[in-house]
Amino acid sequence: MLYAAAVVLASLPSACVNPVSNKLYQPSAIDGRRLTWSGRTPVPVRTVTADGVELTGWYWPATSKDEDLIVYMPGRVGNRDTAAFRAQAFAEGGHGVLVASYRGYGDNRGTPSEHGLYDDGRAFVRLARHLQPRGRLFLFGDALGAAVALHAAVGEPVDAVVTLGAFDRFSSVVPAAQRPFYKDSFDNLSAIHQLRMPVLIMHGQKDEVVPFTAAEKLQAAAGGRAVVVPIAGEAYHAFDLSHIAPVVWRALDELTKTTPEN
Repeated sequence: MLYAAAVVLASLPSACVNPVSNKLYQPSAIDGRRLTWSGRTPVPVRTVTADGVELTGWYWPATSKDEDLIVYMPGRVGNRDTAAFRAQAFAEGGHGVLVASYRGYGDNRGTPSEHGLYDDGRAFVRLARHLQPRGRLFLFGDALGAAVALHAAVGEPVDAVVTLGAFDRFSSVVPAAQRPFYKDSFDNLSAIHQLRMPVLIMHGQKDEVVPFTAAEKLQAAAGGRAVVVPIAGEAYHAFDLSHIAPVVWRALDELTKTTPEN
């Protein structure tokens, strides 16, 4: 089934987004426009991090108490509104979706930092379990959000993690002159090695921003708990999630049914 997923994804539209430019974090302000949605309407939710930062996200409640919930960890650009527009396809079919947001993004107070983002991710994981205590809980990390998802899942009651375009270590995707500054930053290899739940690693085979070899390194570090879904086609790093969402849900069903528990 996972091989079929790769075939389904072979012709997806693409947009190359470089994670390294003038600065790592590129939040945008909430513009105040009235939001419209393609399907169900989400509700705003709030959570507080361990260090006291209040964050606002978006939430599509599941249509039943036993339905699954996915927490979407966005990338480095935008705010909770842009993230929710990107993630809303996961809510189709009655699934629950919780869209995380980060400190310093939109109208959230604080300043983004690596460990701050990890704390933000954990706060939304805890909120997700409170909102939907009976269904399965999944995390979806998009680009830089993959690092947030992998680190937030360590020690948390999460059923599976999905990454899209994840790097192995951030230092491997920055220009050589910048690598000393990021030597120990966003170490996804260390995080995935600590996980005890299955991980689905989705990655473009011709990704020019984060090479496909990063997915292979992450799979090796996971110690048999990770499955790589290669996305064929032209070089790209970001994808339209309306195409990916149904494949992700089917793959999670398959992965959580067939992966043995520790």
